[in-house]
Amino acid sequence: MKQLFTLLSLVLALNTFSQQTTHSFTWDGLTREYIKYVPASYDGSSAVPVVFCLHGLGDNMNNFTGIGMNYVADTANFIVITPQAIVDPLIGSSAWNSGASYLGYTLNGSVDDIGFFGAILDTLIADYNIDQSKVFSCGFSMGGFMTNRLGCEMNDRIAAIASVAGTIGGALNCTPGRAVPACHFHGTGDSTVYYEGNLYGNDAEDLATFWATNNNCGGTPTVTALPDIMSDGLTVTHSLYSSCDDGAEVELFRVDSAEHVWLTPANDIFYTTEIWKFFMKHSFESVSVDEVETPSFSVYPNPTNAMLQLELTEINNASIKLYDLLGNELINQKANALTESLDLGDLPSGTYFIKVVDNLKGLSTTQKVVLQH
Repeated sequence: MKQLFTLLSLVLALNTFSQQTTHSFTWDGLTREYIKYVPASYDGSSAVPVVFCLHGLGDNMNNFTGIGMNYVADTANFIVITPQAIVDPLIGSSAWNSGASYLGYTLNGSVDDIGFFGAILDTLIADYNIDQSKVFSCGFSMGGFMTNRLGCEMNDRIAAIASVAGTIGGALNCTPGRAVPACHFHGTGDSTVYYEGNLYGNDAEDLATFWATNNNCGGTPTVTALPDIMSDGLTVTHSLYSSCDDGAEVELFRVDSAEHVWLTPANDIFYTTEIWKFFMKHSFESVSVDEVETPSFSVYPNPTNAMLQLELTEINNASIKLYDLLGNELINQKANALTESLDLGDLPSGTYFIKVVDNLKGLSTTQKVVLQH
């Protein structure tokens, strides 16, 4: 499960007042490290979420900041924690005690990673105004396996999980004890952690079934094909398991032909923003999604060469915002009609994110827009 994902081909511009710092402390006899990112928007006046981002086998925390979660934090106001795994003495590579095993060997089986994460969280709570109902974890490959372990064993503190190319490790006996919102992304062309025939844990669809069963989700999933916008040779199918206990939905994104990579805005799906969209729906006090009317809208044409049309379901207290890949807000206007037009003609070609915000309810929906002059 060697880390194989391609870093985003963009430079994330960090606000001068944002703080990314590296920390270390001794835990269970080992020196442990992590990177903390605090966005410029944090002022301590309101409680903010926390997102743990866990790297893959053989990777490191500095490299994994390249998934762009910091940029999302800049616009959504949450703290990002990117921890460092310990080197396993047998293979000489960094590895989480995730429960992923092969031929009976579990990497770093004696390392207390769960305690390490708990200690980080305790420090954050002491130093910042943290919304303890909104602590989340995501991870890639072995980091995905570790994230699922947190869903199994640390769900008294982790509200929801999202994994990419990493499932529940074969050495684990996962008994969560509560309904855990879970989202998983996996490419069918993954030759490291197979979509089917996974050598280190359960298969991707079995993972979704496990969490759906654990969460007592009702019926069969709703299956939707995502728009095939980019010329990347990939197609995405989304399966949503709903009507679950405590609103703990389960989502599976199957990406046909995708390999062992973290997909970026150059693809039909950007894993980082999809993960945050999933997290935004869940907390320890979350209600069923059926009870939450998030603002919905459609955009066309997409891609566009200049003019963009928006069809809104309602305009009461709604605003329309446009962001570039660096999180810069380019447009912020009140919605005055159910049909709105945006002129993007003065912007350079590229990928943007359009957000419709219900200012009364504090809810929002985001879609990706491609501008091609």
